[in-house]
Amino acid sequence: MEREREEREEATFTMPLLGAAYSSLVIVVLVAILNSHVGRSLDQRVDAPARTLIAAPVIFCATLVFAACMVALIAPAYRRPSLRVAEIGSWMIPAWLVMGAMALGAISFALHHAH
Repeated sequence: MEREREEREEATFTMPLLGAAYSSLVIVVLVAILNSHVGRSLDQRVDAPARTLIAAPVIFCATLVFAACMVALIAPAYRRPSLRVAEIGSWMIPAWLVMGAMALGAISFALHHAH
């Protein structure tokens, strides 16, 4: 029974393709948002390069997820370990975005109440 499940998992391409699509979509959406007026206003309100502090780790994680998913598609022998790496990286993306939003919210709150 365990062997049948492993054979079924080896034959599927759904998870690596979904992971690659997810990471590509994350990169495209993040670059589009940060190049819009929303992202540019962050640099005007906060002296630090806020766009880079948020975008760099997210784009790194998304690139890592994409590469791991491509390895899972190309090399079936490494599918399980590479999908584990992709899973961890895909959870890091929203976690970093939430932490970045909380930090920027705290900075914005502090700057607003300092004046």
